[in-house]
Amino acid sequence: MRRKKILIVEDQLIITMDLEYMLEELGYQVCGISTTYEDAIAAIDSSQPDLILIDIILSGEKTGIDLAHEINRTYHMPFIFLTSHADRSTIEAAKSTKPAGYIVKPFNRNDVYASIEIAFNHAETKEEDQNIFLPDGKHKTKIPVDEMLYAHAEGNYTTFITTSRKIVLRKCLKEVSETILNNKKFIRIHKSYLINKDAIRARSASNILLNNGENLPLGRAYAGCLC
Repeated sequence: MRRKKILIVEDQLIITMDLEYMLEELGYQVCGISTTYEDAIAAIDSSQPDLILIDIILSGEKTGIDLAHEINRTYHMPFIFLTSHADRSTIEAAKSTKPAGYIVKPFNRNDVYASIEIAFNHAETKEEDQNIFLPDGKHKTKIPVDEMLYAHAEGNYTTFITTSRKIVLRKCLKEVSETILNNKKFIRIHKSYLINKDAIRARSASNILLNNGENLPLGRAYAGCLC
């Protein structure tokens, strides 16, 4: 099983060394260590971590709060604040970024492990239930599940149809159904179509009418999926 990758963003060397040892001992992979906002952005781009541990006070002009806002805007990755600042104003600023957790220094192995595992569980559940993430170069495009209508495959390419646009990826429909549209809301209705059940307005013996007015073919072998 692939080890989860964690990026540490912390400017205190002793804490960084202790944390790195602790994470490796717990079975995680430390994929990078950054001390500034700029270094952290570069590390996120290059290593694509599964989780980021962020100290609120960093070297340089920008803070961990600034980094958290950028992660939410661009990367959509879970992060945990790791800091010695627990005053009301700091907590309120941190809350505005919707972190997956908040660990106050000094911390121990159990604190770190519990916070990370809860963060991973929450992030996975939230992503599966509310959003779809389509690969887009080094980043991912977040699309709310309710906006994804269906996917149509032609050979090794699949076109994703949302309420506002079309996105084409070089992936077959089988791979799409297993890795991208594996939310329980999506069902196969044809060898070339995977649709969002909530987008269905009506059906006949051979067709599906969607809320946007489109008609899609219903394969005989897949009719039972709509029962």
